[in-house]
Amino acid sequence: IEALVRAEHQATLSQMKTEVARTDAPITSYFAQVADDPSVQLVSRAQLAYGRKALAGTPHEKLPLLSAAAPFKWGGRGGWNNYTDIPIGPVAVRHVADLYVYPNTVKAVRITGAQVREWLEMSAGQFNRIDPKGPAQQPLVNESFRTYNFDTLDGVSYRIDVTQPARYDRDGKLVAPEARRILDLRHAGQPIDEKAEFIVITNNYRASGGGGFPGLDGSNIVLDAPDENRQALAQYLAGEKRIDPSADNNWHIASVPGVKLQFTSGTGGIRYLPRHPQIRLVKDNGDGSALFELVN
Repeated sequence: IEALVRAEHQATLSQMKTEVARTDAPITSYFAQVADDPSVQLVSRAQLAYGRKALAGTPHEKLPLLSAAAPFKWGGRGGWNNYTDIPIGPVAVRHVADLYVYPNTVKAVRITGAQVREWLEMSAGQFNRIDPKGPAQQPLVNESFRTYNFDTLDGVSYRIDVTQPARYDRDGKLVAPEARRILDLRHAGQPIDEKAEFIVITNNYRASGGGGFPGLDGSNIVLDAPDENRQALAQYLAGEKRIDPSADNNWHIASVPGVKLQFTSGTGGIRYLPRHPQIRLVKDNGDGSALFELVN
């Protein structure tokens, strides 16, 4: 069998090593759960580029365009090496599959500013509620939350107040109607108009109701593209040739005075701390993981 498939196997390896672009900054996902992240940022940029082209000439092209993306490699069951870690230099075909691991297809939904806020409230359920009067160190990330449901939205800016209870549970049920974790939500520098309409580029899983996000059930899809999101990413990289995937920090977690917000990630992230001044190493756990905290 090995002899029969040797040529095809070598051709596959060669194809996966083919360079599609070059990056001027590392593309990593070690801190994607707690800060705006280059691996998620790159996917969002690719989706926005795809959406602009696909919606050109349609009734939707003049509406503000946003992009939703989530981290896919975040440790978890995959182990402490399960992170995207692409150094400065060539980005190969295999890296595209590393950045977008699922065979989702590109979709776009038309929603209101109020629904944009609820989308983000659902995502913010990834965090534990922090007690400002509680212990001086508190765990930030709710480990039972599915990280692929932690969507961040590019095209708006916002802060997340983790002292508030989560508005939705992990399945999308409204459990704290008075709670609001999303603060200072802005579009184009102005407070978002909750009656205005937006187009959000996402994937078929989310657009059709995956994850239980409020207002997403497949009924408001306005772009039903056949292409996979990773194909859109590959096309974007090939078109750009050279990229700087550095995150634009359009969102962040609001600090909690007197409390250190701590989380665990892979030790591979330690060497990238100079690029993340808002994150500090607490200790190397010696098992491939390390304890970090956000700097107030």
